[in-house]
Amino acid sequence: MTAVGWEQVLRWRMRRHHLAGEKAADPVAVARRVVGVHAQVAASAVTATGLRTSKTATPKKIDDLLYGKRALVRTWAARGTLHLLPADDFAHWVAAMSTRKRDRTNSWLRYNGVTAAQMTDILAALPDVLGDDPLTRMELADAIIDATGHQELRDRLTQGFGTILKPAAFRGLLCSGPPRGRNVTFVAPRRWLGDWEPVETDAAIDRLATDYLGAYGPATPEEFARWFDLTPALAKKSFARLDLAAVDVDGTAMRLPGEHLAELTRTTSKAVALLPAFDPYITGSTRQLEQIGAAGHKAAVSRPQGWISPTVVVDGWVRGVWEPDKGEIRYFGTLPATVRRTVESMIAANLSTGG
Repeated sequence: MTAVGWEQVLRWRMRRHHLAGEKAADPVAVARRVVGVHAQVAASAVTATGLRTSKTATPKKIDDLLYGKRALVRTWAARGTLHLLPADDFAHWVAAMSTRKRDRTNSWLRYNGVTAAQMTDILAALPDVLGDDPLTRMELADAIIDATGHQELRDRLTQGFGTILKPAAFRGLLCSGPPRGRNVTFVAPRRWLGDWEPVETDAAIDRLATDYLGAYGPATPEEFARWFDLTPALAKKSFARLDLAAVDVDGTAMRLPGEHLAELTRTTSKAVALLPAFDPYITGSTRQLEQIGAAGHKAAVSRPQGWISPTVVVDGWVRGVWEPDKGEIRYFGTLPATVRRTVESMIAANLSTGG
């Protein structure tokens, strides 16, 4: 078993996230490397992508990749939250997400105010009512109601978080289309992106597990299950199928694809980064915040209602949170004066450019 400390792990993760060392070629490469860019807040997704690319990422460039070139797709994915995914990886995501069965449980149905029959009707109607012509949330609700007759579901179908639309996204029946003013729109992925060959479920999970470990490893199957929102049993079976090396991280047994071991043990690069809210480096490691620098300060990073704060990261360690609009910093403990000056100059530059 290879033994390493968190310091080595975090410096390696910074390199794998393109936050230290070589930058990614483009936003699609970023989304592939970090296994989806969290996109609940569009501005944060642009910033997270820009930090990792050799060229400036702008909302216009991201929109062109989403709605012009269609090389990216925006949909509910890991943990049921909105992400930017490489379009050519979409089939793997759909195959893995199709294992989610929470929407068929009585507790989920009761909580969301729908019946199993109503959900069946919604999912059955979508292929007929949604194509490659974008529909706003209201237009989609009207089309579903016309097809199913479930007028009583209007409030649920137009609810801002889209909870009862998520099961359709997990099955590959809808994804985001180009916004119409301030209104989001939806399209049918098979029409919008082009049809794809079905991917076998185990192969899809194994592919995502390998990609996850290449950005957030070493890790346990339980951590992978939490990150993706996969049942722990399926995660454990995937880790068992894969040829993974055993890695001891400060006394905790974890797993990593063997191809990464050499780089993990020799990575020595240092870097300071100001990460935006919901940055993938943090959202992929929320269960490890106590180990990666935020001991005693987890609540400042992972806040109520699922909000992930902008963070100050030094050599991979989470060393504080910051407020992009005001430039305010809250450090976790004491940092060397040289590091503080670097952080504060970066924040000043961010304020002068408007982020």
